[in-house]
Amino acid sequence: MPISRPEQVTHFLTKLGERFQYPATIHIFGGSAILWLGGHRHTADIDYTASPASAALRETISQIGAELGLDLEESSPAEFMPLPAGADSRHELIGTFGKIQAYLFDPYSIAVMKIDRAFETDMEDVGVLLSAGRIDLKSLEQAIEDVAVRYDEPVKLRRNFDEFKRGLTQ
Repeated sequence: MPISRPEQVTHFLTKLGERFQYPATIHIFGGSAILWLGGHRHTADIDYTASPASAALRETISQIGAELGLDLEESSPAEFMPLPAGADSRHELIGTFGKIQAYLFDPYSIAVMKIDRAFETDMEDVGVLLSAGRIDLKSLEQAIEDVAVRYDEPVKLRRNFDEFKRGLTQ
C-alpha cells in the first residue's frame, strides 16, 4: 500500500510500541520522513534503521507491516555513502511509543542521499526540507562537500547539487 499520510507512519510506530516490549530505537528516513515533515507525495515504503537490530524486533516489524499492508525497508544510510559530520546530533525525535524511541533521521543526511540519487522526486524532497526550515542551503552545501571528500563518487554528487541549486533559481 502506498504511504501518503504521516498518520500511516504514526500508526505503524504505535503498533510497534504496543507489541515490542523491549527498549529500542528506530530512525525513519527516505520518502516517509519527507511525508512526515509535510511533503505531499506518495512513497512506496517506510525506510528505517533500528537498534538493537535484533531478530525479535525485525520479526515484530515484519508482522506489523504485513498486517497494515506496508512495505517496511530496513537499511542503514551509512551503507550508501558517508554521512555528513554531526549527523548523529541532528536526528529529530518523533516520539516515544511504548519502549520505542522513534526519530526522523538527520535531515542533512537525507538531503545528501537524495541529491546523490537525484530522481526528480528526490530533488523535490530536498526542496521540502528547505521550505520546511529543516535544512538551509549554506549548511547543505557544507554537508555535500564534507561527504564528497570521503565519497567514491564526488563528481556526481557535486554535479547533482549544482543542478539542484540551478533548479532553485528557475
